[in-house]
Amino acid sequence: MFAAGCGTWDKQRDAEVRRPARGVAKVAVDVRPDRPAQPDRPITVSVRDGRLYAVNLVGPDGKPVPGGNAAGDTTWSNSQPLAYATTYTLTAAAVDSFGLTSTHTESFTTLAQDAELRVHEVLPEADSTVGVGMPISVTLEKPVTDPARRAEVEKRLVVSASTPVEGAWGWVDDTTVRYRPRDYWPVGTKVSVATSLLGVDFGNGVFGAGGKQIGFGIGDSVLATVDSAAHTLTVKRNGTDVKTVPVTTGKSGFTTRAGTKVVLGKEPHVLMDGTTVGISANSSDAYRLDVYWATRVTWSGEFLHAAPWSVGSQGNANVSHGCVGMSTDNAKWFYDQVKLGDVVMVVNTGDPKSMEPTGNGYGEWNLSWSDWLAKSTTGAGAAQRL
Repeated sequence: MFAAGCGTWDKQRDAEVRRPARGVAKVAVDVRPDRPAQPDRPITVSVRDGRLYAVNLVGPDGKPVPGGNAAGDTTWSNSQPLAYATTYTLTAAAVDSFGLTSTHTESFTTLAQDAELRVHEVLPEADSTVGVGMPISVTLEKPVTDPARRAEVEKRLVVSASTPVEGAWGWVDDTTVRYRPRDYWPVGTKVSVATSLLGVDFGNGVFGAGGKQIGFGIGDSVLATVDSAAHTLTVKRNGTDVKTVPVTTGKSGFTTRAGTKVVLGKEPHVLMDGTTVGISANSSDAYRLDVYWATRVTWSGEFLHAAPWSVGSQGNANVSHGCVGMSTDNAKWFYDQVKLGDVVMVVNTGDPKSMEPTGNGYGEWNLSWSDWLAKSTTGAGAAQRL
């Protein structure tokens, strides 16, 4: 698409300066001969010793790609993303102070779609409100194992917060990197994370793709403590005790994991089947139950939920298969209190079985700060200020 300026510079009137035989304006295009262009990165045309007069960028179909000059007519860039694996031809004309025109033509090919590494998922979701224990979890479409390239990913995933926060990215597997603050998020903090990996060279012809800015908010601090020895669950909101209810936790052989867990989700009804966690259908421990008001804290199947069948044991004995059971009314009350990212701490189980730091939910809070930093390639740093 041609983008003409308002006019040419005044011709050089100094008699001592000779008019050159040809234009002196130098046009450059920011494409590299050693790598394909990335479709979502605008192509920039620039000029030295002149002004851009016209730029035309076309694909195989001859249709111009929209774009325009920046103020001063010294740069041009396209305003519409390019197609993948497509050859484009760019022609740019510039005029110098003598009114002479220089023309530059260049062809280039864009990257194939499968040669881009994209961010597959970011949690929490955009515009959500989460608890103080919620990490930022970024899942990539392809594994990254090289420390130098992991460092580039961490540098690009920039976290900003409205309240001062120290935190660090850490790799929990080859495709997942998470940001954990040193301490729980401050209540009321607004957070955003940049997700663009554009331009990162991952080797073997793979390059990082563009992304979005994802923002979310931190709600009230809701911390629940399950005391397996006392058979109680106590909820604090913003540091104040709200309620303590009787519960039952895992019996011998099915002990509830000790440690700090984070709410992963809530379901008003779940069909729980013991065969899904390795209990034989013929075992005396077999079960298949409709369960209500279930708050999930591990991917392996630990919930806090209504267990009307064990009300007689709640408050005085541990009889469950690992979940935290309570009356239907108390389970509904707890379900209504909590949200994604709220914290559940299980103590006094009398068993070494503990929450996994990675792989079974958000177990990062069970690592010391120094142990968490060992999973990072760039180390700790302050979040940028929103």
